Amino acid sequence: MSEEVARCYQCLHLAADASLQEVEAAYFSRRAELIQTGQRQALADLKIAYRRLKEHLQTSQGPPAISSSGEEDPLAPLIYQLRQQGVPARVALRHGHLHIGVPLKQMPSQAKGVASIRAALVRLDPEALGLEPGLTIRIYGLKAPKRVAWKQTISWPSTRLTDTDLFAFDNRFSNGLIFPGLLLLGMLMQVLPPVKLLLFGVQVWMHEFGHATVAWLAGRRAIPLPFGWTNVEPERSLFVYLGLLVLFGLLFWAGRREGHRWPMVLAVGLILIQGWMTWMLSAQTFEVLLAFGGVGGELYLSTLLMVSFFFPMPAYWRWDFYRYPVVLGSAFVFLGGFGLWHRIERGLASIPWGSLWGGPEHAGGDMNILRLHGWSDQQIIGTYRALGDGCLLVLMGVYLYVLLKQHPQWWARLWQGGRRRHS
Repeated sequence: MSEEVARCYQCLHLAADASLQEVEAAYFSRRAELIQTGQRQALADLKIAYRRLKEHLQTSQGPPAISSSGEEDPLAPLIYQLRQQGVPARVALRHGHLHIGVPLKQMPSQAKGVASIRAALVRLDPEALGLEPGLTIRIYGLKAPKRVAWKQTISWPSTRLTDTDLFAFDNRFSNGLIFPGLLLLGMLMQVLPPVKLLLFGVQVWMHEFGHATVAWLAGRRAIPLPFGWTNVEPERSLFVYLGLLVLFGLLFWAGRREGHRWPMVLAVGLILIQGWMTWMLSAQTFEVLLAFGGVGGELYLSTLLMVSFFFPMPAYWRWDFYRYPVVLGSAFVFLGGFGLWHRIERGLASIPWGSLWGGPEHAGGDMNILRLHGWSDQQIIGTYRALGDGCLLVLMGVYLYVLLKQHPQWWARLWQGGRRRHS
């Protein structure tokens, strides 16, 4: 082997006995990496090394992989990556779509097959293969060559890193590290008395909006005020109901127009909750929920805002920017309430009776109203503690879902690890 060929292998980070398919896969993978990291000046040397090795291997090992048309198969790197993930797939490009057939005998699990294919796709740049970045990929589970057991359509996972753009919702750095960092910062602010006192107004606002959202969803007029009071009218208001219904409809329309699922799901869920609370809720149940919603809002409203960190909202909201301070404030409020009710359950703190202005004996306090409706102290403690635990589980579940979605190769490793444990 000449010194030039050896340098070419080093450029592609390959061993000297690498095959032509391995060279092609390494080239496309390395090319995508250089494009993603902005090192375009190194592409020329990489291309020269790839062509030299290709010429060397074609001369010494025979002809390259060919397609049915007799031309060199441009999908060979993809086939190689699929085999590296343990997927013996059949690949074809027809009618502008990429078709991948997976034999059920070798890959019986649909979820594992799709995860492994995603892990292979994320390692390649579709443009380097001569494919469109937004190419539709149709995956088939094959009982036989022409018998389909299941079918799933996906898009090519983005290989262009947006990790330097903090406004991007698929930024792996902000989703994987900054988000938990904001939660830790919120926890730190809770344990620093001067900071906690300074941000007490944020907790008050969340508390009052907890009351107000219950009232609004139940069709009542409500005005949350920043000094610990929410004015609520007990009678239903058609104006409030129709006004919110229009706003939720606009939220759904904006999400659909911009192709964002989260606003659409949120709008549909809120419309259903609004209809039930406005027309099905009794006056007594409304009074209980209104009292419960203050402290409850500190938990579930904060969780809703933190979960929304990962999902795009309508562009005019500029949620891509404001989600950072909102999550920080929400984490401060949520972790304060979560820790409080766990301390109360262990006997290290007492139930917050009374109100901010009326003192602990004020009969109009939220906890006092719950007691008047027959709630025991243990029921109050257990309900708020369970609500906090449930919100934390939702938050952790969404966080893990986003991590695994942005790192599809982790799914394949999890499946492979599970299979080894059961084998």
